[in-house]
Amino acid sequence: MDTTLTLGRLLATIEPAPRYEGCGPDTPITALAVDSRTVEPGAAFLAVMGGTNDGHRFVEQARRQGAVVLIVQDDRVGPLPGAVVRLADTGAAYPELAANAYGRPSDELWLAGITGTNGKTTTAHLVGSALAQAGLRYARLGTTGNWLVDREGPALFTTPFPEQLQALLATAREREATHAVMEVSSHALVQGRVRPLRFTAVGLTSFSQDHLDFHADMDDYLDAKCRLTAEYLRDTGVAVAAVDAHPEAARRFLAAAPASVKRWRVSRGAVPDAEILAERVEPSPQGLRATLRTPAGTLRLTSPLVGAFNLDNLMVALGLCLGLGVAPQVVIEALATATGAPGRLQRVVVPEVSGPAVLVDYAHTPDAVARAIEAVRPFCRGRLCVVLGCGGDRDPGKRPHMGEVAARGADRFWATSDNPRTEDPEAIVDMMLAGVPADRMAIVERCVDRASAIAGAIAEASEDDLVLVAGKGHEDYQVLGTEKIHFDDREHARDALLRRR
Repeated sequence: MDTTLTLGRLLATIEPAPRYEGCGPDTPITALAVDSRTVEPGAAFLAVMGGTNDGHRFVEQARRQGAVVLIVQDDRVGPLPGAVVRLADTGAAYPELAANAYGRPSDELWLAGITGTNGKTTTAHLVGSALAQAGLRYARLGTTGNWLVDREGPALFTTPFPEQLQALLATAREREATHAVMEVSSHALVQGRVRPLRFTAVGLTSFSQDHLDFHADMDDYLDAKCRLTAEYLRDTGVAVAAVDAHPEAARRFLAAAPASVKRWRVSRGAVPDAEILAERVEPSPQGLRATLRTPAGTLRLTSPLVGAFNLDNLMVALGLCLGLGVAPQVVIEALATATGAPGRLQRVVVPEVSGPAVLVDYAHTPDAVARAIEAVRPFCRGRLCVVLGCGGDRDPGKRPHMGEVAARGADRFWATSDNPRTEDPEAIVDMMLAGVPADRMAIVERCVDRASAIAGAIAEASEDDLVLVAGKGHEDYQVLGTEKIHFDDREHARDALLRRR
């Protein structure tokens, strides 16, 4: 937090002009707080209307805890004692105020932003590997954690809320970071969490059904993704999009960008004139090789990642790195060893147990499950066994589709729980199984307890089989009701393999 902060500096970018009562632009403050429970003496408390709570209900509590100024929305509260600043819309002002409170750290960083239904985390990790290979100090913010130059911390959200986001970027800047790469969710784009950031390079990895509990429909969901190019990309920036799987989504994403930016389409061959094009692709169980035609010339890509979707991620990462000014050969060298994000087709191995092969993956949408199955099928010597559940309190419309995709792609399908949250896990599995075709029901094993499902699938599999445990990936917890318990698919898979030894 800026130690020389005044109300004038905090509110400098807010329009229409704030109205001061009992204070002025020169009034010093020590911090900005949006949660009354975190207010410390000397802070300014910003009252924001959230999804479930209205911060204006807590102004008295904030004052009791030492808030020297209350920043409120003019139409939400009447006269208040003490120092008060009135704004037209505190929610709209929140991201700007958070940035100002921390000295607008993003202004001193080269930023890359990644959106997409699937692939954001892997691509962010790939970009991070290339930045490290180039010897650059960087931050990486996303689902699996927040890396700040030399250490990683936990992440509560894929894209942090404004106060936390600006604090993370400020810490990265203090640690002499020059670059940052972050996942940008559709929720964050709709809610304006990333204002007032301006990205040098942005990418779209994929687009398919998800989050329809938040977005009105798929068109509304895509509109949210396109805000990244329309509202947050620098006029001199680069926009990159994978076009093969979802060409219309990629077209709209690129078309939303300012006219002056570079637009690079990424293709595995379906679009022969794409700016980044994969030619002579050679997949194998050990990874993939491809010749890439790029704006930086022809490059030879080698990667330990498997699957067509990971080739998309690799090429989007390459485009973002080129947009950030990283030398092409440095990027290629980094991608040759980069393993992407944890919990993404992550192999679980136990010495002295030759099989089955077990892979844990974060796939939690119909498209992601289909992609994961497609990626591992060529390397499955025996049966492909899929363990899959669906999360509770989230987009129920995708559950039958996920059940159908798993049943059609697997030789054995274990239908189980994911994070049921406050829903009945049996009812969630019922919805999944409603999508399973009648002629595929014979391959289904219903086992609502996830630990038992993982154990059962691995115990039943032969040495030549492959078990894909999908849905939770890197997560080390399960949410049952409102309680979060420790649960790691990788640990349960390892225990099941140990029992075969």
